[in-house]
Amino acid sequence: MLKKYQPLKEKAMYTRIKLTAWTMIIFCSLLAIMSLSNDSEITVPVQPTLEAPFYDSVYKTYGISAVQVSGNFVIKETHFVQRLLIPAQFLEFDILSCVLLIVLSTIILKLLPHIHSQALFKTDISHWIGYIGWALMLFWLLDTARIFFYAMPEIKRLTNNEFVFRRTGYLMFPLQFWLGIGILWVSRLYKNAFRLKQEQELTI
Repeated sequence: MLKKYQPLKEKAMYTRIKLTAWTMIIFCSLLAIMSLSNDSEITVPVQPTLEAPFYDSVYKTYGISAVQVSGNFVIKETHFVQRLLIPAQFLEFDILSCVLLIVLSTIILKLLPHIHSQALFKTDISHWIGYIGWALMLFWLLDTARIFFYAMPEIKRLTNNEFVFRRTGYLMFPLQFWLGIGILWVSRLYKNAFRLKQEQELTI
């Protein structure tokens, strides 16, 4: 718990983070339930497949620049597996992303009582910090798997092999994966710092 003598600015920051975490948990839980319980449409970014007759075709040119054929595929009536495994655009909703936010918000709520100035390094919370790193890496793995093993073949099937799911960022720079590794490294540093502080207190 926060001490009464803790600075007001730090208490205000603590309260804002806590409210934000609870808001994310409640909001994402409601959206997940609503999305899985109805056949709402999904908008998916697509591009022509290599076999499509209009692959690499130009929609319009601007001098030496050109706009190639790509777009969004709107699936009007979706079933449960599609809503669960096809990554939707951000403004609509993505169930896997919301699950990640719920997990991260829960971990943050666990960490909050131990990271203010009066409690830092008094409890070993390195495992909770590590959970954040593992959650991000697992999210990247599951997201990549659902794209390659479900979203891509499913979009090809629905469009008669003319379009495929468009997502290249995961191949070029897996941000969640490297961020997870970085947080695991921070977790290790915190554990070493905690042990060092404990040893210093024992020698006093």
